[in-house]
Amino acid sequence: FDFTEQAKQVLAYSAALNDEQKVIAEYWADGPSSELPPGHWALFAQFVSRRDGHGVDRDTKMFFAMTNAIFDASIASWEAKRHYDYVRPVTAINVLFKGKMVSAWAGPGQGTRLIPGETWRPYQAADVVTPPFSEYVSGHSIFSMAGATVLRLFTGSDVFGHSVTVPAGSLRVEPGIAPTRNVTLSWALFTDAANEAGISRRYGGIHFIDGDLVSREMGVDVGEQAYKAALDYFDGKGRDRDDDD
Repeated sequence: FDFTEQAKQVLAYSAALNDEQKVIAEYWADGPSSELPPGHWALFAQFVSRRDGHGVDRDTKMFFAMTNAIFDASIASWEAKRHYDYVRPVTAINVLFKGKMVSAWAGPGQGTRLIPGETWRPYQAADVVTPPFSEYVSGHSIFSMAGATVLRLFTGSDVFGHSVTVPAGSLRVEPGIAPTRNVTLSWALFTDAANEAGISRRYGGIHFIDGDLVSREMGVDVGEQAYKAALDYFDGKGRDRDDDD
């Protein structure tokens, strides 16, 4: 996709938002005063601990491996953000479509309408602004795929089996309006959850497709490498700082 096509895709998502997509966008937003994206996967790891009946020793290893992977993901993603310094959809769309009418979500309770391109806003709560740092790459996507990769490797299976139900009318973006019915998000696999976290940022108008998909690939790489490093420590092969040249 070229730059303009990616911006058009964000607008297409905005115009076609349904109940499930709105729930996905808000459930994964993890904005201010929340557990944030890394913490979201720590909560998922707690679910795995209860599901699999972990003791302290096993939990220590799982959380060590997963949280270090997510920490490494933050280093990789913010290095890319600093290097590319890429514009967010809200800025790109406001500039690219200034003076043109676009079909998009028009605001809480207003549904999809024709609006001036320079007035377009992401599907986010009024107090959750577009993050004030670069778009490329997506932190949500890399955090989630790194976490999912470690949980898959640690448990020996991609099977997750978790779900959440969001009650009708409970979304912060459109309180009392959306969703129009109870919506259940369910993830058979850890990978399913990570992929949904990634696309949630496109539904919400925060990321372009490149920033999402490239980050998912990075997350797998980071997760695999971090898990391998964790195994070295578990086996007593990890290096102390004094061993470094």
